[in-house]
Amino acid sequence: MKKQRSINWKIGRLVLIAVGVGLLIGSGVGLWREIERYGSQKRSELIVASQVFGSAAAQAIEARDRHAVLQAIRAIARVPTLTYAAVRDEQGVLIAELGDGVRLDGDLDIGEGIAFSPLALARSSSVLVRTPVVSSGSRVGEITLVSDTGELRERLVEQILMGLLTVVLAVLIGLGISIRMQRQITRPLIALAQTMTGVRLNHNYDARAPVVSNDEIGQLALSFNTMIGEIRKRDERLARHREQLEDDVASRTRDLLEAKDLAEEANRAKSDFLATMSHEIRTPMNGMLVMAELLAGSELPERQRRYAEVIARSGQSLLSIINDILDFAKVESGKLELEETRVDLRDVADTVTALFGERARSAGLDLAAVIEPEAPVAVAGDPTRLTQVVSNLVGNAIKFTKDGHVLVRIGRDSSDRGRLLVGVEDTGIGIPADKLGAIFEAFSQADQSTTRQFGGTGLGLSICKRLVEAMGGEIGVESESGRGSRFFFSVPLVELDSESEEGAKDEAAPAPLLFCARGAATREALAAFAQTSGFTMIDTAAKPEIAADPPPGYWLADADDLVAVGTRPQRALGVVALATFGDPVGEEALARGLADTLLRRPLSAQETRALFARIRSGAPLAEPSVAAAAIGGELPRFSRARILVADDSPVNREVAIAALARFGVEPDTVTNGREALAAAREGGYDLVLMDVSMPEMDGYEATRRIRAVESAAGRLRTPIVALTAHVVGADAEGWRDAGMDAILHKPFTVPKLGEMLASFLTSEPASERPTAPDQPPSAQRGSASQPDAAPDSTGAPVLDQETMAQLAEMAGSAGAGFLVRIVGLYRENAPRALEELAQAAASGDAAGCASAAHALKSMSVNIGATDLASLLQEIEASARQDGRATDQEAIADARSRLDTALAALADAFPEAFEPRIPAADAALAV
Repeated sequence: MKKQRSINWKIGRLVLIAVGVGLLIGSGVGLWREIERYGSQKRSELIVASQVFGSAAAQAIEARDRHAVLQAIRAIARVPTLTYAAVRDEQGVLIAELGDGVRLDGDLDIGEGIAFSPLALARSSSVLVRTPVVSSGSRVGEITLVSDTGELRERLVEQILMGLLTVVLAVLIGLGISIRMQRQITRPLIALAQTMTGVRLNHNYDARAPVVSNDEIGQLALSFNTMIGEIRKRDERLARHREQLEDDVASRTRDLLEAKDLAEEANRAKSDFLATMSHEIRTPMNGMLVMAELLAGSELPERQRRYAEVIARSGQSLLSIINDILDFAKVESGKLELEETRVDLRDVADTVTALFGERARSAGLDLAAVIEPEAPVAVAGDPTRLTQVVSNLVGNAIKFTKDGHVLVRIGRDSSDRGRLLVGVEDTGIGIPADKLGAIFEAFSQADQSTTRQFGGTGLGLSICKRLVEAMGGEIGVESESGRGSRFFFSVPLVELDSESEEGAKDEAAPAPLLFCARGAATREALAAFAQTSGFTMIDTAAKPEIAADPPPGYWLADADDLVAVGTRPQRALGVVALATFGDPVGEEALARGLADTLLRRPLSAQETRALFARIRSGAPLAEPSVAAAAIGGELPRFSRARILVADDSPVNREVAIAALARFGVEPDTVTNGREALAAAREGGYDLVLMDVSMPEMDGYEATRRIRAVESAAGRLRTPIVALTAHVVGADAEGWRDAGMDAILHKPFTVPKLGEMLASFLTSEPASERPTAPDQPPSAQRGSASQPDAAPDSTGAPVLDQETMAQLAEMAGSAGAGFLVRIVGLYRENAPRALEELAQAAASGDAAGCASAAHALKSMSVNIGATDLASLLQEIEASARQDGRATDQEAIADARSRLDTALAALADAFPEAFEPRIPAADAALAV
């Protein structure tokens, strides 16, 4: 236990500490100033001495007369504290020296203009000064003087002793003064403390403390006396009350024990019920879910596969809800755990509408979800719990709605833009006002007739409330009996993605959208999607006069209405039929040519947005198949763009030229970073494709210099995209530090190149694109066919088929001629690059090996010679990381693999290996 000290001791210690600290600080400052004065004085003395001796020895130094120099500086030995002197000429060559020049590592140089710390000077055993020797206005040498600092320590010791003596005297005087003053303060406090101790030990509340003054101590004693009197009165009242309290406590204890026994019995019953129900429900659910998932993954027609997917998704959602109901005790105890991950609000809406779509259709209800334009795309949260809350609300809405619609609305909370607001509106029976207060209580419904008519346990809304509160939100309801209800909840919004289709709004839509659809919810959802996509929308149900004489536009109408009328709407640029999933009337409308595509009810956010995007782009309304999109899909064109390609490999340049030609681009090409820098200085390029490994100047350095030129000239930043075959390591990550804007890994595909171009360039509208001429049969065969790679001795193909397919795709209308040209370039340049690698290996040049291996690897990757490229990757990595030149065994292996690759290419492209006839000989032959 900490020892208790008296107040006299504390006041005395405070005075001593204050006096001592003050004097110590003053002494320390004095010592510091003394050291500074000594340093300045010593520097001045040494500089003056060195200047004097330097003047005396200047002529001798200039003549390099060592004897005369020694005679001139010999008087230095008689100067106190100087321990060493040295004279050097202007080249630093020692001419003469006197004394011992040994110094410690921490000793200071205090020459003119050199700053030093007083603390470092105090630790230094010597100081040094260097002064130039000048003769006839020119420097002829330098004189160095070293002085001992022993006299500084003597001064410091004397100063410290005087300071300590002063501290002792001041402490003694202060202590005497404090003792005299303490008596006036502590005597009344001691008397008060003694009175308090007596009350504490003896419980004598009749004792009173003496009041000897009207100062703070007197007021303290008076307050203490008053408190003692109040405590005495309180004790008297407590004594009377204690007698009555004992009977009350005994009675309440009996009641609590009875209530505890009843609660424990009810809890055991609930636990038994939940355990039994968990086993009984999960067993059949397991079989149902597994079989549904297996069925959905098997080969089925599209409609049956969708049926199976809905069963599987519904079963998973049902199992999730059952888990929460069976574990309701965990919700009640507040131990519910929420995960934090990315939640796509469109997926939530689509999942809920798909889950309840069939149920709403069978009930004759219109079900739809509206994601308001300002809503974020994705937020951070628990997708399962969020979907469960919305599903519970939608399920309740459908259960209590006989006709009309159910609408899910997702957006920002207007009262707090930092919160997400989700509402479910219905046109059902509504809730009486007097029942709204208890609607979220467990096992509670509006009345018993509701339970008998509609079923249910009354747990759904209670679980919703607890889940929303666990998310940090609030849930509420607005309802009017007989007119429907609106359940809503608001949770904190942590926005992850803010992408929207605002860009689409900036451009005029191609034509208006005309709605002729039943269901207020579906019409509102269509209107919201159209507004988000920037379309002008016309609801013909609200404006019959427009339906009679419509403007040109795209129609969205119910499939059964189209079939009943039997004709397409007037002046329709395109027709979209609305039909519920599985309703054959949709396929009938398509088969009869009354519609161009189908949009399923309930509307899916993903499908609707994709449809509107096709309308905007002028693409066919029917969604193309994956194969068609990959093979025959029309690529965007960027023929107005100026693009520079920088690559030292002729094969790589040819590949880039052919690939860019698919997008209508004729690029300029350069072979190294220095040429790229020169081309970029002239300006005018919209995009630069920069290989990162090139001779003379690599892509990183070229990019840095281009950025410097742009900054100095005040020009706009030109997008630069790195081209590299590296996917890991410094070369794969250094593009950001160099100032590049993106990276495109080799080998790249036409779609990947198109995505990159679209991110930096604006494509031409479809109306401005030239019509592609029909390809001749030979070109068609060349572009459509793909060479078979000859297998090696192991039976594995030498050439990578995927790379060859990409080259064929890049060829486009150029067909086989492009591939022959690429192979010919590889045939000419690959052996030359291998010889450069062999020469670098023979000379032991590791850097040359790495550069040559990278060049050959790059062109081999692009031609599909992956076996050779993998070996070159190992050679390059070994040369760069270990600094070792390649051994001859690896060179021989590379030659063998190159010969194998060239043989496979010769089999696939014999035209590329035919001898070329010089132009003059060809003319004579003709």
